Amino acid sequence: MFEYLMPWQFSSWFVVVWLVVFVLYTINLLQDYSSAKNVFFYGRIVCFYSGWLSIYLVWHTYFDYLSQYMFWVHRLQHLVLHHIAPLLIVLGVIDRVADKESGYRAAWQLVPRFIRLLCGKGYGFLQNAFVAPLLFVGLIYLWLWPSIHFSAMLNQNLYILMNLTMLLDGLLFWWLLLGRSWQGEKDGFMVRVIMLVAVLIPQQLLGAYITFSQSVIFDVYDVCGRAWPISSLADQRYGGLITWIPASMMSVVGFLLVLRRRLNYQKKVSL
Repeated sequence: MFEYLMPWQFSSWFVVVWLVVFVLYTINLLQDYSSAKNVFFYGRIVCFYSGWLSIYLVWHTYFDYLSQYMFWVHRLQHLVLHHIAPLLIVLGVIDRVADKESGYRAAWQLVPRFIRLLCGKGYGFLQNAFVAPLLFVGLIYLWLWPSIHFSAMLNQNLYILMNLTMLLDGLLFWWLLLGRSWQGEKDGFMVRVIMLVAVLIPQQLLGAYITFSQSVIFDVYDVCGRAWPISSLADQRYGGLITWIPASMMSVVGFLLVLRRRLNYQKKVSL
């Protein structure tokens, strides 16, 4: 069992970044530990480390091998990288990053000012309420475009770029959805509901199309061979179902989290 958790293709940059994230979060966690021990504090810990660990499991273990030779496993990998892991990480860090006294903010101030300004401009564009959902769904369609998907699964650098863009975009989207930078609480709530609907419907349509297609769309898995004996259409249908149902359900989870925040805000205002 242990061998399945070992790196399938060892990546030094992945391990370094993954461990740096762990160290930064843990240092900030220890700063909070003596004064913030409550159920929400422990909930944030569980969320972050679950998301952080799941990225390793689907990207740097035997699971990554399976994702390159089974379409449905590939879709499960992207469900984690684009939806589940980013959401868990955002839930784990959101309060601390928003705190002006946090170590994250202090570390960011060490970055040269022109780089911070440049990053701020790019961040502002990507976090636009129109651009963010368009990019969130657009990347799914882009990497599932048959010819592009074929190339990505055969080119290691393109494969890494595909996974990296899905993860980073997921972090940006869920941060925008659940972060504190709402443009007015009432308007912000409605905008985020619209954003969730905007990403829900295209995902459902794409997932349904893949599921019910009677022809093989992603033939790269026939060229490379599959890890397990399974028909091409069955593999494709399972992948379509993962793209359709679990991914769509994440929008429902997002709505519940946004609604919870709105209700907490109303409760705070009424006190």
